[in-house]
Amino acid sequence: MTIERLLTDFAWFADRGDGESLSRLFTTDAALHVSGLELRGREQISADCKRRASNPDRRTRHIWSNLRIDQIGADVATTFAIQITLEQTGAGQPTQVRINDLIDEFRKDEAGAWKISRRVIDRKMAFSIP
Repeated sequence: MTIERLLTDFAWFADRGDGESLSRLFTTDAALHVSGLELRGREQISADCKRRASNPDRRTRHIWSNLRIDQIGADVATTFAIQITLEQTGAGQPTQVRINDLIDEFRKDEAGAWKISRRVIDRKMAFSIP
């Protein structure tokens, strides 16, 4: 799986509340830092995704762009990208817009597939659309 596909799959699974599939994008010992919260390992990452999706009125869409890849070694890479998150929490509620920096570290697993070993979602801007 390519790094670009991992970024796209993260957005896809997060938007659908598919915590199990989302967690498999990560190494078993991965760390995810989001909104001041640190999640360690696939179980915590999956549970947080499911928790966020537990509100049946919540809808999100994640869009990423501006990918920069720095290869550190044959089995390790770091990336930087921009993510826009759109979120509605119910009918008639304003749409929340967040623009985040994504700082990712990737590592190849035993099978040679890229996985996310560390992800930081760093909010840079936030606003509402009525």
